[in-house]
Amino acid sequence: MPQSAKVFAEKLNNCLDETGAPAQIRERAAILSKMLDISKQQAWSLLEGQQVPEKPLLEKIASEFDVDLHWLSNEKH
Repeated sequence: MPQSAKVFAEKLNNCLDETGAPAQIRERAAILSKMLDISKQQAWSLLEGQQVPEKPLLEKIASEFDVDLHWLSNEKH
């Protein structure tokens, strides 16, 4: 699981890069928590690669950033 969480975090950070989000993790966590209506703590752990979100949150993230769910979750079609 830790490996997939790291891959997810990289992809999530790439999505934030695309939106021009600040590089500082604290600011990114604040942006993500507002965007997804999750706690800053959860946003932080997603960005740091400590957890992979549950499917509903994963779908919300994919929708917010307009990216493919399978790409984001690193699932093979």
